[in-house]
Amino acid sequence: MNEKKLKSLRKEIDLIDKKLLKVIIKRSSIVKKIGQLKDLSKGVVDKKRENEVLNKLIKFHKGEYSKGSIIRLWREIFYSSAQLQLKKQNTLIPKRGVESIKVYKGGTAKIAGKENIIKLSSNESPFGPSKKAIEAYTRTATTLSRYPELTADSLELSISKKFKINKDQIICGTGSDEVLIFTALAFCSPGDEIIHAIHGFEMYPIITKYAGAESVLASEKDFKISIKSILENIRSSTKIIFIANPNNPTGTYLNKKELFSLIKKVPKNIVVVIDTAYAEFADAQDYDYGFNLVDNFENVLITRTFSKAYSLAGIRLGWGYGSKKLINILKRLRPPFNITPGAIAAGIEALKDKEHLQNVIVHNKKVKGWFISELNNIGLKAYDTQTNFVFVIVPEKNNLNALKVNEFLLSNGIAVRYLESYGLKNAIRITLGTKEELNKTLSTIKKLYKKND
Repeated sequence: MNEKKLKSLRKEIDLIDKKLLKVIIKRSSIVKKIGQLKDLSKGVVDKKRENEVLNKLIKFHKGEYSKGSIIRLWREIFYSSAQLQLKKQNTLIPKRGVESIKVYKGGTAKIAGKENIIKLSSNESPFGPSKKAIEAYTRTATTLSRYPELTADSLELSISKKFKINKDQIICGTGSDEVLIFTALAFCSPGDEIIHAIHGFEMYPIITKYAGAESVLASEKDFKISIKSILENIRSSTKIIFIANPNNPTGTYLNKKELFSLIKKVPKNIVVVIDTAYAEFADAQDYDYGFNLVDNFENVLITRTFSKAYSLAGIRLGWGYGSKKLINILKRLRPPFNITPGAIAAGIEALKDKEHLQNVIVHNKKVKGWFISELNNIGLKAYDTQTNFVFVIVPEKNNLNALKVNEFLLSNGIAVRYLESYGLKNAIRITLGTKEELNKTLSTIKKLYKKND
């Protein structure tokens, strides 16, 4: 009896599928006609129009499929329609989103005609790695013919002891970026959405596109991400929220109460990633330096890096901490032997070298208030920071702007980060280097302003 009913229902599905296909074919013919009316040199994708269509569909949808599924289906239709209009049928075409990736630029590392530059563009430590970490890294050279540990087990153990957290809830990555990538690939299907700040870390929209997902930008108030905007932008297709805390490039942060209040209101099926790459530098009393949020919320992932305070940017090493359920999902995507022997050894010793870490943190705390004050005295708008860099707005006056300040610094062998790629054409970001490097930077900026008085 059940078999007979099953066959009958499947026949109904077959008839509906044929009708759907006919409607899709009809839609494609109209899409091609619209394409003939468009100026292809200006592109064919109209995000505003797509969002209008999606909002109408979500409003009228009353069926069994989730609204997220409807959004994913129509985004695939949008993508296929764009390919039709561009007449891309017999050529190499990457998956949705890849062609629109804005390749990560990074901070300036070389200046033409300058040999010994002052590099304040990538938020690196000015003091170099721990000597103990260097020695440990060097010792691994004799083992290069062998694969490293399968899962960086010894490093995970050292991390768990250092921070008094559960080893089974840790995952290591080639930089914390890799942990973010695992998360996007694990939880996002093409057409899903990831929320992040409009001026958040430059890798967030790139990682979003790796998964074929769409970025949804949360607004900011005085360059601090708005909790209200995050919550207002959540819908059934939202799968991840990326929060850099403290934020790069603005140095702002959400405090303990704000984070807890936000996460309480986020649906439990959405992963909230708190990217704490600069946590060691944060000295605000209400900053959440710990990992208690993971104990309270199964959907929270906290990431850390060895690149900044531990001065190991060159070995590309980071890690994440989350619930067992969440971390076990991410581990399914982690490739074997993803952390090199040198990185494992250096990471373990860096964690042990408390003196080196403390020296880096103390220096940062000493210079940041002074440097911010000096920049403001020049006439710039330097923001308070919980990081090892200062976010600076350059007012446009006396024929000067952020671009010209950046170019003048470069001409004098000083590399800072011009934030045009972040959509901040009026801003620069300056790493808190040595006192000597910062004094040279200040005197160079003063020279430019005096010349333009």
